[in-house]
Amino acid sequence: MNASRPHPTPDEARERLDVSSRGTLRNRRDRRIHATGTAVIGVVIASTLATQNVVGPRGDIVRNVALLVLVLGAIVWMERAATTVPRRVRLLSRVGVGLSFVLGLTVALPWLNLRAQTEPNTWAMALGAAAVIAVPALVSAVAIATGRR
Repeated sequence: MNASRPHPTPDEARERLDVSSRGTLRNRRDRRIHATGTAVIGVVIASTLATQNVVGPRGDIVRNVALLVLVLGAIVWMERAATTVPRRVRLLSRVGVGLSFVLGLTVALPWLNLRAQTEPNTWAMALGAAAVIAVPALVSAVAIATGRR
């Protein structure tokens, strides 16, 4: 295609179609990678925030180091495994993880801390709080995977 020939030749059209379809497949794969990473980060953050009053002082350091390794591992894996960053994926991921933090700090943690003053938090309470905290990140991960806004 050039100035004298405004339309592509059949060979050029086929080549463009091949290139665009390869990008779509890669885009789907990259969406799954980013969605999985967002879900992992959200669940790790939720478990970190929710179990802080359940785990004893000695287990606290081990738990925090393990969860830090998981979050950093998920981030490194996402960056290396994905060849592209589909449109709005970073925004969706950051909003989901950010809302998980906000929900944890404003709803779940105050509830757990208030309850811990009268009786120790149970694992069931921590699991419930973690589920509530993880919801925004998991919803964001589903939106990333499906390509929805």
